[in-house]
Amino acid sequence: MKKILSTLFAVTSLGLMGPAALAQEYPGCFAIDSNGNLIDLGNLCPNVTTDVPAGAMSGVFQIPIKRRQGGIPVVDVIFNGTEKFEMLFDTGASATLITPTMARSLNVVPFDKARISTASASDVEMDVGRVSKIQVGDATLEELLVTIAPPEVEGGLQGMGLLGQNFFGSYDITIKENIIELRTRAAASEN
Repeated sequence: MKKILSTLFAVTSLGLMGPAALAQEYPGCFAIDSNGNLIDLGNLCPNVTTDVPAGAMSGVFQIPIKRRQGGIPVVDVIFNGTEKFEMLFDTGASATLITPTMARSLNVVPFDKARISTASASDVEMDVGRVSKIQVGDATLEELLVTIAPPEVEGGLQGMGLLGQNFFGSYDITIKENIIELRTRAAASEN
């Protein structure tokens, strides 16, 4: 457990990450009225369906917990619509971290480097790449920047990456026994 905890990455500053990726929250062509009702605009968007995930219109996305590793939830993460990997749902990690093995499998090409502070070391240099799509349970995000762990760290992660706040940071999170709920935050009222 110490090995896992010492390798959990708490990214304190990653200036090159910029703002969180933006993606349409639900697939399809629609509008949502002030009461939260879905208005199908399919006739305006040819070849697009309004297949909204269960629970998505209520603003709650559910992520099944497969098991826990040292008390940390392990979840299935689908990359680019096809590749599935187990990852730790790490509320202390600012950025999503993938292993070198995952990066090779996903053909992630590093385009930059970042200096990262981790739970066990500071100023660790890591490659930064991009994945086109990540899906966890009902929640999906496109064009997400990821850090790639150095090869010497992969064993400490037991082959798993870390799902970080650049994926789920804009949601309120509830971690239950067997499920994680992400709730869409209500827009802050302006005074």
